Amino acid sequence: MLNMTKVRADLPSSTRKFHLRYIRLPNNTTEFSDECLSWSRQAIVGKTEVSTQHSIIFNGRTVLAVGFPIVYFEIPRKWFTIGKVWNKTGEHTGYYCDIVTPFRLLNDNMIEQTDLFLDLWVSPDLRYKILDEDEFEDAARKNWITSRLCSKAKKELQQLIQMVEDRRFPPPLVKDLERKLRL
Repeated sequence: MLNMTKVRADLPSSTRKFHLRYIRLPNNTTEFSDECLSWSRQAIVGKTEVSTQHSIIFNGRTVLAVGFPIVYFEIPRKWFTIGKVWNKTGEHTGYYCDIVTPFRLLNDNMIEQTDLFLDLWVSPDLRYKILDEDEFEDAARKNWITSRLCSKAKKELQQLIQMVEDRRFPPPLVKDLERKLRL
């Protein structure tokens, strides 16, 4: 069973933090300290701002850029992270789905996961776009990720796409947490 220590309930929510170690193969590791909105056996929900210089343009609109608020959902044993994104005026622009290894709890309030290069953008009206396929193919060609992980990443991406096409996106747990946290 996954041992997930709860964030102390007596701390004001603005001071609840957890650390995320994000590995991008072959040799890039980034660590973040983000606000924790919820920590339970079902999911960890973090809040931050987009820090990557890589913007996403979807249907002629910037839907993800530096400084955009994002709330992300880390779900145990899942091979993806889902981030709900807003622009700087507070408009929900969509969901950024990152195909990753299931997170590992390293110690109190520290989680780690490895990027598998494939990503999916899902707009609020459930149109979508696969992102970073060229990076994924390059990583596979350079043996940064094993053939087993390549197959798993492709399978997880296809399952997310199927959820979107079946209009079952975001997953029920994410929908429940959005309601509970008033996102």
